[in-house]
Amino acid sequence: MQEIKNGIDRTHLKINKGIREVSDNEKINRYIPEAERPVPFAQMIYFGDGSTDIPCMKMVKEHGGHSIAVYADNSKKATALRLIEEGRVNFVCPADYRTGKEIHMVVKRILDKIKADCEFRRLLDLHQSKARRKK
Repeated sequence: MQEIKNGIDRTHLKINKGIREVSDNEKINRYIPEAERPVPFAQMIYFGDGSTDIPCMKMVKEHGGHSIAVYADNSKKATALRLIEEGRVNFVCPADYRTGKEIHMVVKRILDKIKADCEFRRLLDLHQSKARRKK
C-alpha cells in the first residue's frame, strides 16, 4: 500500500513540476516555486474509487486541487460520504459520467472555477506589471 501511495504521490508531483522522465528523482526533489510550476495542484482534479486513492485525494485537496470520491455501488456511498466529513475529499458522486448527471455537473463547475481563477491570475499579473513599469 505504501509503495502504491508513494508512486502516485510522485506521479502528481511530476505532473505538478512538469517532469516527463519516468525516473528522474533529481528533478522531482528540486525546488520549483509554485508560480513556476506548469500544472499547479489547484488545476488538478483527482477521481478516486477505492481506499488506495484516499491518500492522493487528500493530498490533491490539501494542495488546493479538487478530489472527487466516486462510487458505483450504493453500498459504498456511506464510506465515500465519510471522506467529506473527514476533510479528505471535496465531492462524492455516483460513478455515472453521462451528460447531465451529478458528476458531470460537478466537474463542469470545477473547470469553470479553474478557468476563472486562471483569468483572475492573469488580470492580477497584468496590473502588477503595469505598476512595476510605472516605477
